[in-house]
Amino acid sequence: MQAKLTNALVKGTVPGAQDLSITDALLPGFELRIRPSGVKAFTFRYRINGGPQQRLKLGNYPALNADEARRRALVAAADVANGIDVVARQRAERANAARLRASTLKAFLDEQYEPWAVTHLRTACFQLKRIRSDFKEWLDIPMVELDPVLIERWRAVRVRAGNKPVTINRNLQRLRALIGKAVEWKAIDRHPFSGLKPLKHDRSGRVRYLDEEEEHQLRDALLKREDKLRQDRERFNAWRVARHKAPLPLRNEEYVDHLRPIVLLALNTGLRRGELLALMWKDVNLKTKWLTVAGQTSKNNQTRRVPLNAEAATILEAWNRQSKGSLTGSYVFAGRQEGKANGDDHHCLAQSPKAREAALFQLSRSTSPFRQQACTVRRRPELGSRIARAFRHQDGPALCAFGA
Repeated sequence: MQAKLTNALVKGTVPGAQDLSITDALLPGFELRIRPSGVKAFTFRYRINGGPQQRLKLGNYPALNADEARRRALVAAADVANGIDVVARQRAERANAARLRASTLKAFLDEQYEPWAVTHLRTACFQLKRIRSDFKEWLDIPMVELDPVLIERWRAVRVRAGNKPVTINRNLQRLRALIGKAVEWKAIDRHPFSGLKPLKHDRSGRVRYLDEEEEHQLRDALLKREDKLRQDRERFNAWRVARHKAPLPLRNEEYVDHLRPIVLLALNTGLRRGELLALMWKDVNLKTKWLTVAGQTSKNNQTRRVPLNAEAATILEAWNRQSKGSLTGSYVFAGRQEGKANGDDHHCLAQSPKAREAALFQLSRSTSPFRQQACTVRRRPELGSRIARAFRHQDGPALCAFGA
């Protein structure tokens, strides 16, 4: 059937038992298809260079009226005349729109970035948690909609809230790395951070040393803590005996628990917290007085050897005897379930409020002051050149920070 497609014709035509097609009398290829269900759809039929016939759906009536459908058919006819396959273009546009909808920050983070991060990043859980927390208002936004203006607004809010520039830059760097992977894996076409400069801040940092008085206070606090724990055990045993219960073993060992050897070893070697907790007995050579930090546990993924001064060697020898660490496959500071210790283990080991202030030693947060303190060679001056070589410094006396 052929007729000029008008709104009156479309409205007045009723569906039949079979599909009904009405071709427009003025514009070739423009037609109305009516299904038995009552659905009325405008389409445009065409061929390119004698190829197979294609049908482009323009839209359904009444959401699309006849006049607008005719206008769309004219645009499609012009594109076809220029050799453009409008159906293929429509499919590509839909696929791209679906890809962009799926490329929200949350979808990419959950489905693609997280599996990769868990495999390749040592601190994946922490990094992913921070991304989800710092950018929670962006999780449902397609990544292509992130732009420098949006990021600048985000930074301005953080600056007004009192966040330091270095913190803001670090948080954005996590997101920058994530979106960089999205570009690399073709999830999006461009990186919205291109040309975005980090906020300026003081890069010199603060070198924190423990002075002699602070070090004395630290060592004294460690000893007093252990004395108190021993006294607590004795009082508790007296309480048990008075009630006809078997007493618990007295704490007569060199160290009551992990805390003092960990702190003193950090003070003497400058190992980072993660390096200390991942240290294994097979990496400690008490004969030659060296220990090895394995590449998979170090910050820069590079294996390095650390010389042990007299106190560090004595600490490890005593802890080896006490913890029965003769098994080469065991951790030096094992956790409760025979794995490596973690921050929670050390908090649990600290039974009293004062002991928990053993975070007063900053072990639960950072060993940076200990690392910087360990760089001074006054503990064993003859080790200056060995330490310098081990950490790629040129002159021993000028050491100021491990891992520089």
